[in-house]
Amino acid sequence: MIKKGLTEPQSPCYDYNTYNLQLKDRLISGMIGFLAACIVMHIFFGNPIVDIVIGIGVAVIAQKIYRNFMINRIKNKLTLQFKDMLDSLNSSVSAGKVIASAFADAEKDMELQYGEKSAICRELSIINNGLANGLTVEELVRDFGERSGIEDIKSFANVFLLSNRRGGNMKTIISESKSIICDKIEIEQEIKTMSSATKNELNIMMLMPLIVVPLISGFVQDGGNDMLNIIVKIVGIIMFVVAYLIGRKITNIKL
Repeated sequence: MIKKGLTEPQSPCYDYNTYNLQLKDRLISGMIGFLAACIVMHIFFGNPIVDIVIGIGVAVIAQKIYRNFMINRIKNKLTLQFKDMLDSLNSSVSAGKVIASAFADAEKDMELQYGEKSAICRELSIINNGLANGLTVEELVRDFGERSGIEDIKSFANVFLLSNRRGGNMKTIISESKSIICDKIEIEQEIKTMSSATKNELNIMMLMPLIVVPLISGFVQDGGNDMLNIIVKIVGIIMFVVAYLIGRKITNIKL
């Protein structure tokens, strides 16, 4: 299986674990990271050379952060679309249709709901075209699960593979898979709602040094940028960054 990262799922070999940034994405994310770093460094050190050097480094890191953000965003959208696809499959199988016809109906339903350019429609198109060319549904669904990098889809693909080969009750399998994914999504939404206030407090706390340091500098002479002050400031910045990363990890609860 050939894998290739794209900005949108345009081909059968699309890998949802990668995302190739366009020039616009690189410019926007890089500029935001550069400006943010320059502001922080200028508040702490007030040295244009330091501002630019650190800003360039952060601009590179910001592009990687944006890439991961887009990967997670695409995966979240695909998970929601996959849940609705299971609902459509369940309806078709319950009506007595075979799996091949159920996937064909699901593609039509998803086109009406999300549009033909959506990720789930393109994946269903891949499955239906594969079935028309003699590939097995188990192979196509397993390939989708592997490329998605989403545990719910991978688990469904594995269960689907075993059950379809052994003549399992596909109606029950699809129905229970949809129920489990729906429950998981609802729990994740509740967790996000409960932790949103904590995340906001964390973000506010990280902004406090940028407000406090200029205020203190206006009243107290800090001795400029001698070696001791530079070390103290660097240690302080590192401590705040590490604290922020730990705080984000704690508040980012996943099932």
